[in-house]
Amino acid sequence: MWMTSVLVFDTDTSFARHVAELLGGGGSACVVAAEPDDARRLLATGGFSVFLFGCAEGPPCPLGLLDSARRLAPHMGVILMVRPDQVRLSIQCMKRGIDDDILIPFDMDSMLRKVASVAQRRRLAPPSQPVAGRGAPGSRDVS
Repeated sequence: MWMTSVLVFDTDTSFARHVAELLGGGGSACVVAAEPDDARRLLATGGFSVFLFGCAEGPPCPLGLLDSARRLAPHMGVILMVRPDQVRLSIQCMKRGIDDDILIPFDMDSMLRKVASVAQRRRLAPPSQPVAGRGAPGSRDVS
């Protein structure tokens, strides 16, 4: 069985660690990046199938990190963890090419299905083809 490897980043590092623990309990191999520079270094290794990304209220969300993810690991799926008041952020990230998003607080089963779905779509997509994300023609939302 193929294991999903997930890089988790959130400006709230304790939240990111909690999410990684939960995903790990569901069978994913998770690494938490505490800082944007750590995340960029890890992204450059190409060893992850999914980048789970979010930012807490307060500090500006490092959208440059999302751009780096797309540049450094174009094969990798990206899921945004969205807080209830971050609809604008979700739209900005969709325009930057995320595969999906999930609203916090989320049901862990939904998160596991979403991570697996994005990883599978990315594995099956030809490298030269863009991957259909949620709402794109030919996509299916598994929520």
